[in-house]
Amino acid sequence: MGQKKDVKLEDIADELGVSIVTVSNALKGKKGVSESTRNRILSVAEKLGYHMDSRAKSPGHSYVIGVVVAERYVKEFPSFYLEIYKFIAQDVAKRGHLTVLEVVTPEKEIQRETISLENGLAGVIMIGEFGPGYFEAARDYYSAIPLVYVDYYDIYEDMDYVVTDGFGGMEQMTRMLIKAGYRDLTFVGNVNATKNITDRYLGFCKALEKAGIEEQNPVIPDRDFSEGDYRLDVELPDKLPEGFVCNCDRTALLLMEKLRKRGVRIPEDVSVVSFDGYPDVKHEGISLSTYRNDGKALAHISVNTMLRRIEGRKPAGVRIVEGTVEPGDTVGNRRKV
Repeated sequence: MGQKKDVKLEDIADELGVSIVTVSNALKGKKGVSESTRNRILSVAEKLGYHMDSRAKSPGHSYVIGVVVAERYVKEFPSFYLEIYKFIAQDVAKRGHLTVLEVVTPEKEIQRETISLENGLAGVIMIGEFGPGYFEAARDYYSAIPLVYVDYYDIYEDMDYVVTDGFGGMEQMTRMLIKAGYRDLTFVGNVNATKNITDRYLGFCKALEKAGIEEQNPVIPDRDFSEGDYRLDVELPDKLPEGFVCNCDRTALLLMEKLRKRGVRIPEDVSVVSFDGYPDVKHEGISLSTYRNDGKALAHISVNTMLRRIEGRKPAGVRIVEGTVEPGDTVGNRRKV
């Protein structure tokens, strides 16, 4: 029977009453499918004229790598995750492979929809944290192919995670303020919104603990989830602390604008540090003191990891990619001369 390009995995699955993942595993010779079921799937695939994906795991073969990111991160400007995707796409293209980008809307997150295996995916790179249940659904759906997560980690040992140094980076930024003579500090960010923000908050707490400073001020939230998705917003306290430790640059820039409108000078009156390090992060000509993540390194390690997994390597677990401290101009000196 000749090839029928419109035959999909779903067609074979519907014919036999099995899942798409089972069909995919059987066609690729993966474990977890009984011999009788595998033979039935192969027989129906041949009958329907399904064209088997002949991606050989050999050097020089061109792969299609899916990249998945939530829409809320894409809508940000500047968008750190879009920068990572750009670096991933460039790195993949240099090696003779292709990427397919899937931007997951809030509706798709709820329905747990992602890139179809019909795209001939050799593996999937997921960037950032998603809504409840989406990670587990993607992990189950992509069980037959490698899955690499960027800037997120979990407990599963059969996956790879490439993450920024949220804990260590924010500890360093908080220590910058402490070394400059600051003691009255406030963290800005919804601590439990994402694992990344939680890690950064813990880094903030660790720096205070090492310096023998008790956390004096309540955390200032920066995300409003009242409309399903979130939008950034910061409400300044009546009594300002000496320094603000912001969980990300976008929050820091929003905070600095609100301080400016109140007539507060930076760093003469208060100081601000942050995390992310977008290129040339400035407000009113002032360079932000921040921890700059290495997006190129994150992308490069992620692509290397994915290609090794496609070629049969075992998962390597969590890899932390360190960034660099950008001193900037938003930290003053309160130490007595």
